[in-house]
Amino acid sequence: MKRKSIAHRFWFRLCTSHRFLIAFPLLLVVNAAQSASANAPQTTREGKVTRENFELYYTIVGSGGPYIVILSGGPGEEVRSMQAFADELSKNYQCIMLEQRGTGRSKLNKYDSSTLNLTAYIEDIEALRKNLRIDKLTLIGNSWGMMLALAYGGTYADCVRAIATIGSGPITREYLAVFVDNQKSRLGPCETEVIQYWSEASHRAANFERAEFERVRATAPAYFFDRKAALQFEMELTPDEFNPRVTPAYIEAAGAFDLRPQLKQITAPVLLLQGRQDLAGEANICEAHLLIKNSVLKFIDKCGHMPWLEQPEQTWKILNEFLRTVP
Repeated sequence: MKRKSIAHRFWFRLCTSHRFLIAFPLLLVVNAAQSASANAPQTTREGKVTRENFELYYTIVGSGGPYIVILSGGPGEEVRSMQAFADELSKNYQCIMLEQRGTGRSKLNKYDSSTLNLTAYIEDIEALRKNLRIDKLTLIGNSWGMMLALAYGGTYADCVRAIATIGSGPITREYLAVFVDNQKSRLGPCETEVIQYWSEASHRAANFERAEFERVRATAPAYFFDRKAALQFEMELTPDEFNPRVTPAYIEAAGAFDLRPQLKQITAPVLLLQGRQDLAGEANICEAHLLIKNSVLKFIDKCGHMPWLEQPEQTWKILNEFLRTVP
């Protein structure tokens, strides 16, 4: 894995529409030493699935046990942001680090609503399952990865063994508005000024990638309970952690999204784990819990959008206990 740090992303992209700032959680970088097993030897193997007009790549970490698909946030983040999950779980599971369409080696010829939409992402996971000849998948996702895991679980209910969500993405467009309001309330004048500067059309036109990177970096304090962790993120963040072309295209395709019908169709056991200070808010995750028949809801105190980074001991304990109960 690249670099000495573990990257984690928020399902975060910043796009301006009708002069409002829309933010999705995307990216965090912390020192790999936070993962106790980060330096342990790992068995890995590479693979790819042929999709329409592109190849969908993945890496499997671990040599035995049930398969777990690891879904990073964004959409548009590199899957190495979730390396900590492979480090923790590969002792007992085969962790499929999926390079979602438009990220890593899974390059697209075009980035628009025809190639980046929820149905396409769901069908990628189903194609992966069929390619590996897996009867039932376990899925773990954060933020956008949570949304994708639950959407797949409701679409292909018979193909899912279990789902664990660690940090929440909004299940409807209305809850996204709550997320945005929470983000704005946690940013200081300096961060807001930076975001406004790089949101200007002239700066975005001159250097789109730089503008997206600076906007992501400026929002870091809003995603943490621990201010020091946010400052660490800002210092270690690098532009190659995400593809800035993915999220705008996905937003165009998503429209007034609503995952609630799919949540009602999930039959597999589901863990919904969230920090008390997660920007997504508690109403979002509580409604998901009510809609998913076989779900358990857990909160971790003094914790933001990435529980395994701010409270790793509690996170791994809750996650491993849940996975051991899955039939």
